[in-house]
Amino acid sequence: MARTQSEAQTDLGSLVYCIHAATEQEAGWSEVLDRLRRRLGARSAAMGYHRFADGTGATLYAAPVDDALAADCAKFAPRNPWFLSSLEYTRGRVMTGDDLISHRDLMRTDFYRSVLKPRGLLHRLCGVVARHGEIAHYVAAHRGSDQDPFVERDRASLKSVLSHMTLALQNSWRYRQADDLAKAMMQAMDQAGHATLLVAPDGQVVYRSKSVESVVQASIGLQIRDNVVSAIAHTDARALREALADMTRPNAPADDANSRVITIALAHSLHPAMVRVQPGGQMFLAMQGRSARLAVITVRGGHAPHDPQACAFARQFDLTPAQAKVNALVFTGHPLPSVAQTLGVSDNTVRSHLKQIFQKTGTHGQMQLVHLHAQVCVDKS
Repeated sequence: MARTQSEAQTDLGSLVYCIHAATEQEAGWSEVLDRLRRRLGARSAAMGYHRFADGTGATLYAAPVDDALAADCAKFAPRNPWFLSSLEYTRGRVMTGDDLISHRDLMRTDFYRSVLKPRGLLHRLCGVVARHGEIAHYVAAHRGSDQDPFVERDRASLKSVLSHMTLALQNSWRYRQADDLAKAMMQAMDQAGHATLLVAPDGQVVYRSKSVESVVQASIGLQIRDNVVSAIAHTDARALREALADMTRPNAPADDANSRVITIALAHSLHPAMVRVQPGGQMFLAMQGRSARLAVITVRGGHAPHDPQACAFARQFDLTPAQAKVNALVFTGHPLPSVAQTLGVSDNTVRSHLKQIFQKTGTHGQMQLVHLHAQVCVDKS
């Protein structure tokens, strides 16, 4: 019984919806191909790519799933007669197998004898979804030797959805690229030595590195409640809010020189934690349905390790090795007796080095020195 025009339109609309749904759900391409296969009256449908530079290719999705067929197609890709000419594969083109090679010539090939004939396949309808240089992505449907060849109506049917498949596939690639890039950046943040947070202007945490939890648990002067970061002390909390507002303003330049360093008071140490706030670019916040400028918060506190040999601050102010060691220990929160004990020198020697460091850096006390040091090294050491 022939389908009505309304039924055909409903079927097409359902297929188009399924295609765009596959943008965010990669597994959805199998359903797309199965719907397309049934719409075209084909025995199989697949999406894949072919690299004309070296003749290699692969099946990405298929309906029905047939790993053996995919493996054979990849094996015979350099000898697949349907890929003899790269000029035929322009984006948006729909072609049958006969457009590329006659059935008689096809049946003489190893590809036909080894791949198609054992499975009873013969007729092919192909649409070029994307083309980038020597790589073509395509969707292809196949009918058996006991079925009628694809005709103009079938060509038009595939053509009607090909642009939707192109858009959905390219969007899927963009989402995947963005997701992979985000994962790589998050991994880099996790591997960094400092606790780092990516936050919205109101302090909402978009991402936190793994070391953040240990910093918060150590009562380093920061807290995260209801996924909002803030300082525990009232004056510190106000300073942090002001820094976030400044670094997320619309015209804030996103360069390394543009940052705010805040000292967070610690109850268990004379030396504060150092919090550096920098512009972090703009991001669409899916849960809020809007875009917002972000800030990067980097935390160094208390007795975090600091390598004097790799210290940018020591290089910038031409500190001697001995001065760099004293400076590193002071920066990480050690009182002078602890510095002397750690280095195996007298308190007077430490005070002498510290006086020389003050002179070189133009500072007038340990707190000012630590603050200046944080501006240079909080995100570099």
